[in-house]
Amino acid sequence: MRHEARGGKHGLSRVLGVVLAVVALAVFGAGLWIRRRAPAVDDVGLQLAGGARAAHTLVGDRTADFRTALTADFVLIGTYTVSTVLAFWLSHRTIALRMRHRCLTVYGIGAAVAACVCAVTEKLLLLHGLSGADWAFAWAAGFATVKWLLVVLTVPVAAVLVGIVLKRAAFHGCARRRYERERARHGTCVCGNGHRGGTTDSGPEGPEVVAPWPVMAWGRTRWPGTARGDPPRTREARWENGSRVPPGREQGALGFCVSGGGIRSACVTLGALQALRLQLSRARYLVSVSGGGYTAGALQLALAGPDRNRVPTRDVFMPGTPEEDHTRRHSKYVAEGTGQWLAAIGAVLRGLLASLGLLTATVLVLGLALSWGYHLVPLADPTRLPGFRGPALWAVLALLCCAAVLWFLWLVSLFLARQRLSGVLKRAFLTFVVAGLLLAVVVVVLPALEWVTVRLWTLHAPATAVSGGVVGLLTYLTVLAGTTWRRMESTEHAVESAKRARLVRAMPVVGKYLLVWVVLVAVAAAYLLVLGGAIHVGRTWPVAVQIGLPVVLCAVALSLDQTWTSLHPFYRARLASAFAVRRETEKGGEQLAVPYDFDEPTPLPCYGRRHPGFPQVVFAAAANLSGDDRTPPGRHAVSFTLSCDYVGGPDVGYARTDVLWDRTGPVIRKDLTVESAVAVSGAAFASAMGRQARAFQTLFALSNARLGTWLPNPGVLEARWDKRADWALPPMPGIRRLPYLLREVSGRYPLDDRMLLVTDGGHYENLGLVELLRHGVATAVCVDASGGSGAFAPALAEAIALAREELGVEIRIAREDWRKLVPGSAPPLTAQPAQPSQPSQSTQPAQPPLPNPLAALDLRLSADAVVVGEIVYPRPLVDEHGRRLGTRGRLIVARATLTPDMPYALLAYAQANRAFPHDGTSDQWFDSRRFDAYQALGHWIGERVAHLLPEESCAPRTGWRGDGSPRAGQQEPARGGRAGGRVL
Repeated sequence: MRHEARGGKHGLSRVLGVVLAVVALAVFGAGLWIRRRAPAVDDVGLQLAGGARAAHTLVGDRTADFRTALTADFVLIGTYTVSTVLAFWLSHRTIALRMRHRCLTVYGIGAAVAACVCAVTEKLLLLHGLSGADWAFAWAAGFATVKWLLVVLTVPVAAVLVGIVLKRAAFHGCARRRYERERARHGTCVCGNGHRGGTTDSGPEGPEVVAPWPVMAWGRTRWPGTARGDPPRTREARWENGSRVPPGREQGALGFCVSGGGIRSACVTLGALQALRLQLSRARYLVSVSGGGYTAGALQLALAGPDRNRVPTRDVFMPGTPEEDHTRRHSKYVAEGTGQWLAAIGAVLRGLLASLGLLTATVLVLGLALSWGYHLVPLADPTRLPGFRGPALWAVLALLCCAAVLWFLWLVSLFLARQRLSGVLKRAFLTFVVAGLLLAVVVVVLPALEWVTVRLWTLHAPATAVSGGVVGLLTYLTVLAGTTWRRMESTEHAVESAKRARLVRAMPVVGKYLLVWVVLVAVAAAYLLVLGGAIHVGRTWPVAVQIGLPVVLCAVALSLDQTWTSLHPFYRARLASAFAVRRETEKGGEQLAVPYDFDEPTPLPCYGRRHPGFPQVVFAAAANLSGDDRTPPGRHAVSFTLSCDYVGGPDVGYARTDVLWDRTGPVIRKDLTVESAVAVSGAAFASAMGRQARAFQTLFALSNARLGTWLPNPGVLEARWDKRADWALPPMPGIRRLPYLLREVSGRYPLDDRMLLVTDGGHYENLGLVELLRHGVATAVCVDASGGSGAFAPALAEAIALAREELGVEIRIAREDWRKLVPGSAPPLTAQPAQPSQPSQSTQPAQPPLPNPLAALDLRLSADAVVVGEIVYPRPLVDEHGRRLGTRGRLIVARATLTPDMPYALLAYAQANRAFPHDGTSDQWFDSRRFDAYQALGHWIGERVAHLLPEESCAPRTGWRGDGSPRAGQQEPARGGRAGGRVL
C-alpha cells in the first residue's frame, strides 16, 4: 500500500499524471471518431437480437454496411480497453490511497479486459451469424449483455477518475497558499484581547498533529502509514496507546468530570460546581459530557470576552448572579412560547423536507438515467413488461454456475491446504457472484420493478406529494413515539400493578422496533416505486425537466452543507440562548446578564482557553467508526475531545486546535467553537449512536432528525499539512456534501476517511470518567447525573469496565460503600408501628395500621449520595512539577440520588414528583421549580464532596484504603481483573 505521507516516492509525478490522463482521453476520443465514420446502423439492436429471425429482419439488405460497422467496432473496442485500463492504472498509482480503492482499481482493470473479451467474441459471433449461422445470434446476445454491464460499470468510473486526476493536479497547493495568505493577514483575535487570532496563549506551541496508534486495517494494511517517534516499548502497548493525551496536558492532582443527561445533568452540575468552587479552582481538568457540558460551556463562555468585563472565576455563575438567573429563566431552551415552538417545528420540517427532497431527487435522476439506458441499450424488451430476454437470463445463469464451480474448487483447495491457490479461487468466486447478482439486477430486478410500478402506481404529482407526506408523517410519528416511550420507561415504577408494569416494559421493546421497521419498509417501498416510475416514463418527461433536474441536484449536492440542513444549527443556537451569557458592569455599577450575539464567533482556541483559577475544560464527544479495527468491543465509537489546545482522541489522533481553525474553511470552522462543542458533546439524537440499534439511526438520517457534525479526521491531516504533500492527495472538504448524508443513511464511517461524524460523548462513555482517568489525576471527582432508577448505577459500572479495558486502570469500591448508593438502603424516614405479638383478648375488632405516607419515598432513598473508591493506575503518575504521585489514586462519585438527610424542600419535592431525580433525558423542558430542585440536589451532593477534599491538598492520603479512613500499612496490592474493575 502506498502510504499517504510517502505517496510521492511511489506514485507518479504531477506532470506525468496529467500527460497520461490526457492520453487516455485522446485515445478514447480517437476510437469514437473512427467509429462514427462507419455506416450508421443499429448495431446495438443486432447485438441483442437473440435470434436469427429478429436479426435478419433488422439487417434487411444492408448486410455490407453492418459488416463494415462491426469491423470498425474492433477499433473502438481496442481504444476503449486501452483508455479504460490506462485510467484505472493511473488512479491506482496516484489517487487510490486506501487498500479498498486500490483493489477496486484492479477489479476495474479486470472488468475492462473482460468487457474487451466479451465484445470481441460477440463481434466474431455476429459476423459468423451474418454469414448464415443462425445459432450465433443467441450466443452473441448473451456476451453482449455481459459486455454492456461491464461497459456501464467501467467507462463512467474511468471518466470520473481521469477528471479527479486532472483536478488535483491543477489545484495542488492552493489550500496551503490560501492558508499562508490568511495567516499573514490575521490581526488580533475576535475576543478582543489583543493576541493574534488562533493562538491560545498557553505556552509553547506543540506539534500540529499527533498521529494515532497504528492498526492493521482492511486488507492487512497498516493505518496510518506514518511512523511514530515514540511508540510504546512495553507489553502493555494497548493501554499505553489508549492513555495518550496531547502534549502539554500534564498529569494533575485533581480533576472533575460531569456526566451527560441533558438539562437534568446541567442543573445538577451547576449546583455541584457552585458548592465546589474552591476545589474547582485548584483542579487541572474539567471533563464534560452532554448535559454536563451545558454548564461547563456556560462557565467557560462567562469567563471569555474582553478583559475589561472579565468576571472573577470565584464569582461566575454563583447563586444570585445575573448569569445564573438568566440560565434559570431560560431552562426551556428548546422552545419557549408560541413563536419559538413554531420556529422549532419549522426547523424540523425544513430538515425533513430537505432530506427527503434530496434523496427523492437522487432516485429520480437515477431512474431517468436508467430509462435512457434501457432505451439505448434494450437489455429488457420495452414492448412487453416485464420484458425479460432469454439470452440475458442464460447469461445470469452462466455466471452463477461459474461461481458455483469456483466455490467447489475453493473448497477442494482448502482441503489440500493450498493457501495461495485458495486465495485466488476465493476472489474469483466472489467476483463471479457479484457479477451475476449485478447482471440479475439489471436484466431481472429493475424490469420487474418497472412492471410492478406500472401495475400499482400511475405516477402523478398529487400522488407523489401525498406519498411523501404520508412517509414524513409516519417517520416523525415514530420518532415521537420513541421519545415518548423513553419517558414511559423512566416512570414505569409509578405503575402500581406488576402485570401492568410488565406490559409497559414490553411495549417499548417490541412496539417501537416494530414501528421503526414498518416505517423503514414503507420508505424503501416508496422510493422503489419512485424509481420504477422514473424508469418507465423518465425519458418522456419534458426536456426542461430532464436537463434541469440533474443540474439542480448537482448544484445542490455540490454547494449545500449537509450538517447545516440537519438539526445541529438549531440545537446549537437554542443551547446558546440559555447558556451563552456573560456578566457586564455598566459605568454606573449596574450588573447585567448579556447573552452572546448570534453573530459573535466563539472560536475554541481562544474562547476555550484555560483561565487563571479555573481548570481546562475538555468537551468529551464520540467519533463514530465502522468495523471493529479501532473501536472498543461492543461499541461503534471512540473518544473524541474538543479543547483549546487540541481536538481529537488517542484512537484517531490529535490536531492542534488553532492550526485546525486556520486551515479549515468558514463553513466547517463554525463547528470549531465553544458553542458548537457544547452542542456536539450533547448530540444524543443522531444518525450514529454507538451501541444503539441501527434501525433507529437509519430512521433519524432519513428524516434528518439528526444532531452531531462532521469534523476533520486528525489521523489524515499530517500528510495533507506537510509542505511536501503528494499532489494526488485529496484536499480536506470545504463543506459536507451529499455523500456525507448518504453515509449516515448507510452507516458507513471508515476510520481513514477525511471527515468523522462526531456525536454525543455518551455514545462512548456517559460520565467522562474514562477521559479524566486518561489524563491521569490523583483525585477524580465524578458528578453522576446520568439517570437510571435501578439498584445499581449502570453508567458507573460501564465506565469502570471501559477504564480497565482501554487504559488498564482498575477501580475498586468497597462493598459497604457501593451498597450505600442502592435505592432503599437508607433507614426509613418514619418507623413502622409495632404489631402486637399476641392476639388481643378484647372483643373490639383489631384496628388496621395507619398507612405510611412515606413508604413509597423510603424505597427511593439511598444511604448516601457520595462514595469513595480507589484508583489503581498501571504506571506511576507524575505531576507538572515532575513529582511522582504513585500508582494509587482516589475516586469520589457524587450520584444524583435521594438520601434521608437531605433538606426538607428536596424531600417534599421528591414526594410530590415520583420521577425525581431521574426525569427522562428526552424531557428538556424544565420549569423553574424543577430547575431549582435539581440545582439544589447538585449543591447538596457538592457540599458532601467538599468535606472529602481538604483545602490544603487534593492528593490522596497516605495509607488510604477506600473508605475515607487512614489505615497505614493495610493497603492491599493491586490485583488485575478482566471484567473491568474490582468490587470488594
